[in-house]
Amino acid sequence: MKPLYPAILVLILLSGCDRPFADVGIATVEVVSPDVTVATDRERVLLDLRVTSVRTVTQVRTSGVDFSSIGDDIWRAEVDLVPGINRLAIESMVDDGPISRDTVNVLRVRWARIAPPTDRPLLFGIGGHTMSRLPDGTLVMVGGSALTGSQGSFDAWILPPNESRFAPAWTQSAVPRVGHTATVLPDNRILLTGGGFRGNIEATDELVETVELFSPESETFTVVPMDGAPIRRMYHTALLRNLDNQVYLVLLGGRGDTRYTPSPQLGIRRDMRTFLFRNDSLIALTPAIGPFIRPVAGHTQVALDGNEEGMNGRFLVTGIDLENDYQGVSFLMDFDAPAGIDIHEWSPLRTPRIRHASVAISPGYVVHLGGRDPETDEPLGGGEIHVESVRSSFYLPPGLASAITTSYGSTATHTSDGTVVTVGGFDSAGEGLSDVNFVSLSVQ
Repeated sequence: MKPLYPAILVLILLSGCDRPFADVGIATVEVVSPDVTVATDRERVLLDLRVTSVRTVTQVRTSGVDFSSIGDDIWRAEVDLVPGINRLAIESMVDDGPISRDTVNVLRVRWARIAPPTDRPLLFGIGGHTMSRLPDGTLVMVGGSALTGSQGSFDAWILPPNESRFAPAWTQSAVPRVGHTATVLPDNRILLTGGGFRGNIEATDELVETVELFSPESETFTVVPMDGAPIRRMYHTALLRNLDNQVYLVLLGGRGDTRYTPSPQLGIRRDMRTFLFRNDSLIALTPAIGPFIRPVAGHTQVALDGNEEGMNGRFLVTGIDLENDYQGVSFLMDFDAPAGIDIHEWSPLRTPRIRHASVAISPGYVVHLGGRDPETDEPLGGGEIHVESVRSSFYLPPGLASAITTSYGSTATHTSDGTVVTVGGFDSAGEGLSDVNFVSLSVQ
């Protein structure tokens, strides 16, 4: 009988290969310039690719445009861009070999700095506040503090359309708030939940449990009765769900009470609670500690659908995993999934950020601005634009990045005419800023 060693050896070698065999002559493509991790504001770009193969590369093209070889394996072409994400299909051909296909993603944005209606739309520094946009374009700012650790404000400030400066409301809230949420209801009143009496709390009794309504029409605050365990969290997020004429509020994460009973404990919350808002009362549908999601605080949660408030189903959550070495974290929450809420891990931001501002500028496009570096605690400048279709973020073009104030704890609001308005925030010394930036920004 002949020995079986050669056959066994072949089988072993084959079993150790976990990928299909490929032609070694296939070309590989690398972007040399520009830096495609940065969005561009130009209509066309000069694209340089390094295309390499063991065989001779004979042609490189994309969308009917031929690249020219300029030596050292570099191929160059001027490529037209449309606003939004450009998925450039690159075809590389080699002598007597296969055609390789790659994709290069380039994001083009349109932007322009808009002069504010007056030199100082806001006359004082503020951070940790909320900003709500009403259907008529009115902006309503509530709470916040002058210093990162000081007492919260009782005030609401209103900027109607075509006005030049925020003006105070006639009445004040029942309690001061920092790090709270403000949710616009279908009747345009604003529901205020959570927050702290000051920015840097040290105990759970410094959390605000009182729920209030603010009416922009009458400029008055009303305390809302609460049925169920109180809300004890700040630096959380809130979203509205309007289903079958019932209004639901969902709160996620934050810094707050992680135990409730038998004794409170201050920590990072990783749960989600759902409430029903009915007859001007808030009814808890989940217990004091809801189902666990992720330990996040100072994060943002933005609708991706582009529908009216309360009609969205998919939300992008972006921030820091505060229990795992401050790593950046993003996940998508799909409330319209057939089997209930689906949570999908998502690509994090290129630069980890906490207490940043986020806003959707178009369905599937979310802008993240400023924030704080979780390791140095320094405020961050510029920002990123996340594109859902490619599950990736792109840094702002340099000019646009410089138009945004370096801060954390600011707000960003997208108006109906495509303007992004950023307000306030804290600087590196923890002092509130009075900066108000108006920027026209679009991907269409």
